[in-house]
Amino acid sequence: MPSNLQGELAIMDNLGIKPNYAALGRKYDMDWRTVKKYQEGYKGKAKTRNKSSKLDSFRNEITDKLKIKRVTVRGVYEFMVKKYGIESIGSYTNFMAYVKMHKLKPSNKSTGHPRVETLPGVQAQVDWKEDISLVSRYGEIFVINVFHIALSFSRYSYLELSIQKRTDDVYRGLINGFEALGGVPEEILFDNMSTVATTRGRHKKPTTGISKIAKDFGFKVRLCATRTPETKGTVEAKNKVIDWVRPYDGEFEDLDDLIRIIKNINANMNISVNEEIEMSPTALFYKEKEYLHSLPNPAIIEQYLCPNSYRVSNEALIRYGNNKYSVDPKLINEVVTIDTLENNLYVYYNGKLITYHPLNEKKINYKPEHYKTLMKGKVKETDMNERITENLKVMDSLLEMRKVEVSCVEATKSAQALIAYINQNSCGKWVINNYAHLSASEKLVFIKGMNEVLPYVKNKDAFIERIKYSMKENFCKTIDFDCYVNDFMASSDFECVLTDEGYNTIHKKYEKEINQFLKDIEEQYSAENEKETYESDFSLDAELIFRKD
Repeated sequence: MPSNLQGELAIMDNLGIKPNYAALGRKYDMDWRTVKKYQEGYKGKAKTRNKSSKLDSFRNEITDKLKIKRVTVRGVYEFMVKKYGIESIGSYTNFMAYVKMHKLKPSNKSTGHPRVETLPGVQAQVDWKEDISLVSRYGEIFVINVFHIALSFSRYSYLELSIQKRTDDVYRGLINGFEALGGVPEEILFDNMSTVATTRGRHKKPTTGISKIAKDFGFKVRLCATRTPETKGTVEAKNKVIDWVRPYDGEFEDLDDLIRIIKNINANMNISVNEEIEMSPTALFYKEKEYLHSLPNPAIIEQYLCPNSYRVSNEALIRYGNNKYSVDPKLINEVVTIDTLENNLYVYYNGKLITYHPLNEKKINYKPEHYKTLMKGKVKETDMNERITENLKVMDSLLEMRKVEVSCVEATKSAQALIAYINQNSCGKWVINNYAHLSASEKLVFIKGMNEVLPYVKNKDAFIERIKYSMKENFCKTIDFDCYVNDFMASSDFECVLTDEGYNTIHKKYEKEINQFLKDIEEQYSAENEKETYESDFSLDAELIFRKD
């Protein structure tokens, strides 16, 4: 239409005719002022507009995040909103339109499958999101798994970060999921987990363990067909949402931060309107929870959650091995469980992962946030950070501060020096505890025997280990002789306790006993050799008789 109007106006200009704007407006169904604008050179609206978007300033970051393997647009959107706020990023619809318009992420082709729905309380589906590798902002690599249980009717979900995927982890995820859902569905559809299904040829059946927990909690086990995601469509579709965590690669602090991120993602999943059902899962769950069966007796739940139990001390510490590790002070006097993997200690409370510590040689391991909670009310807020830093620094150095270096010569000067010397080796703890229970005369025998050999010791660790056996025999009265025999029988210099001088000195002191010891060994060896020869000859004679017959 505008092109016809522009043509007619051009003819009028060539003929010198003044346009009748009102008449032309009625003819072309537009305002007379618009006709006048065209006569004055207006070209009409551009077919395309180069309008800027508030997302333009984030375009590079969005592009980088969308390059992450298996990440979703929704995952990147949730991350950007969390980082910059919804005022800066806008709605998900506009975000998706921006990504599509600028072709920031290629579309994925997929084959169709029939939609499957169930009634309220009938089914939940379980799956793992496995081996998600993420790097913290400090360069530390974390490989995590996410346990996912979702109610098929409402799509209401429970997510749990897990370090491993063992049977115990499946049990813990199920129980924590049931508690979060407030009940148990009639059946659970499992993915092909080795911890859940055993395969014999083409046939699959539930493991004994999963059958037992199913009986205890009152649900039926269903196993989905291999390579058929449509049979577990609810979780498979929702599992894409778990990729919301991928944009946090390089953006999180530590494992505790990852746990918080998973919880936040879980909360957002359950509130956001689900595109399939066009409702919030929380809204439908309000109805579905009435159809779930109640949980079993707490005693039954307890047997699945507490394999390695530790009570939290008043210092908010638990002991593992020879060292102590902190938990949240809210759990003082409560029972927690632990698990270890790849030199890390993971702590659980009621089956939920609450914290972790790298295993190390430090005697006391406090996380700053745990220690700060303990210090509240005991120190002025203005002095809090300084005191925490100072105290934790002292505790970190305890291992070094408690090292006592005592030489062999020093150890002969007093009973205290001797105890300090023996305490330098882990075997020394046993020796010291037994020494404490000796009578006064027995302690004198022990000290005298030790003083006889200490000046000649070259291998402290081997010597302290030797004390244990000699102490059992005669309170170390003849430990110098025992050390001589040890070196005589040693296969390498590494196993020897004495210096060359000490070896020769003790040989002279016990020359008579040593000669008798050697004679006894020779006689024992000869007797054993004669026995072997006799048995060999007897065997040969028997064989010859057998062959002759």
